[in-house]
Amino acid sequence: MHRSHLRPLAISCLTVPALAASAAAQSPEPQRPRSPWRLGTEIAFTDITGNRQMQLFQSTFTAVRQTPETFTLDFKVEARYGESNHVEAARSAAARTRLDWTPRARVSPFLGLDWDYDRIRKIDSRIAGGLGANINIGYQDGNRTTLALGLVVEYEDRMAGVTPATKSDVRLHSRFSLQRALRPGVGLEFNLKYQPATREMSDYLFKADGALRVALTTRLSWRTSYVWNRDSTPATGVVSKDDRQLVTGLLIQW
Repeated sequence: MHRSHLRPLAISCLTVPALAASAAAQSPEPQRPRSPWRLGTEIAFTDITGNRQMQLFQSTFTAVRQTPETFTLDFKVEARYGESNHVEAARSAAARTRLDWTPRARVSPFLGLDWDYDRIRKIDSRIAGGLGANINIGYQDGNRTTLALGLVVEYEDRMAGVTPATKSDVRLHSRFSLQRALRPGVGLEFNLKYQPATREMSDYLFKADGALRVALTTRLSWRTSYVWNRDSTPATGVVSKDDRQLVTGLLIQW
């Protein structure tokens, strides 16, 4: 081959690998996949009226695994304690576990398990397990409208001296949930839950709650919520059927 033809070939053999190496060095590194786990801690101030009239602090821990195409696992633990005039006025704890299968599907089966303890309402232990289905009326990023229907089996162990000492029920479960993204960083949530006993419809549990969340940073949010709980047949000695809570505080997620 003539030298005039070899020279361009040699130059190209040297420059092409160099350019490829330079492009590889300048190309951004691939981003690490986002972890499906989300952990959060909420530190809040609570104003309570009803069976308790007081102000106190409370703490909540949440752990959520979100893989929307397959399932969502939600775990929550909360504790509350307070005194009024040196008298114990609040001592309660709760744990919640939820499993939603294919949460973005039109019909999404769910399983749930709850545990509650509340000294003021004379509940030593309340365990409730349920199953059913979420009907997604609308599901988009940041916006969701859901109607849940199912059955709940409940067992309640009441404190010493309260009659009856134990109580068990099978309840119908219905819940309406609404989530809206008002604007970037601001979200609204509203829930209604109604659980009548199958043996006597006048024996029911009702809960309504709403929350407004404002993002302060990528990990820190300010959250304000109002919760209204009603137990139509509370334990003997409990003053009111209703408990209302206004909670505002900081939510840290990572």
